[in-house]
Amino acid sequence: MIMFAIFSAIAAFFVVAERLFAARPQALFRSGLVTDGLYVISNIALRWLITGQLALAVSYLGHTYLPEFSVGVLLQKPVWAQAIGIILILDFFFYWMHRAKHRWQWWWRLHETHHSPREMDWFSSVRFHPLEKVLDRTIYLFPLLFLGATEEALLVLATVDALAASFSHANLNWRIGPLIYVINGPEMHRWHHTRDPATRECNFGNNLSIFDWIFGTAFLTKENPRHFGVSDDAYPEGNILKQFAYAFRPFDRPHFTPLRRQPGES
Repeated sequence: MIMFAIFSAIAAFFVVAERLFAARPQALFRSGLVTDGLYVISNIALRWLITGQLALAVSYLGHTYLPEFSVGVLLQKPVWAQAIGIILILDFFFYWMHRAKHRWQWWWRLHETHHSPREMDWFSSVRFHPLEKVLDRTIYLFPLLFLGATEEALLVLATVDALAASFSHANLNWRIGPLIYVINGPEMHRWHHTRDPATRECNFGNNLSIFDWIFGTAFLTKENPRHFGVSDDAYPEGNILKQFAYAFRPFDRPHFTPLRRQPGES
């Protein structure tokens, strides 16, 4: 119930904010909205049916076979320290996983679902192929097992994840100034969702932008992308079942990561 209240408050805030401070004209009931609603249901079901059981299994194996000192190293720390620790470590994991998703074709086939919305707003952040979510949550269980976290710290993590994802995808004309060197704001993340495959190879951070700045993948400009979505015109936008199946189409050529072009270059 607490998370439902938090998510409801986040939703209400961004629905109003996007009406008042839109970065580009966009209907409230945009294309793909129903599809994204179905992804919310899918994500909740996966969290309940699969990742919960995986968490129990990984926790059991870890406590059974790993040295005691290597499990739950943050559990005795204050909640704020636990929250900062897991946010930083998981964002580091996410950053490198995200780069791999753009490099390895099999993983991109799952991840392109998240890039498929042609109209972006706070709610488009929920669109993920179910198998990508399963992989992500499975991988995240291992650093969480090592770090350890109380329910209060995990609640902080879930709140930060939901708020940061909604904000970075939001159709807002806000710019966050120097905070952009720490937080992944919409002025950075919308470039990661541009339709141009050469330009979107940047800004891989999740909640934080610091790893993009550290590892040289940050891109920031005063301009805005003209088009969002994947460059594959055959991608079945608006149909969740077809999107699920489209990830398993035959590989026709090796995947490569092109060099990033600057806006306006041909």
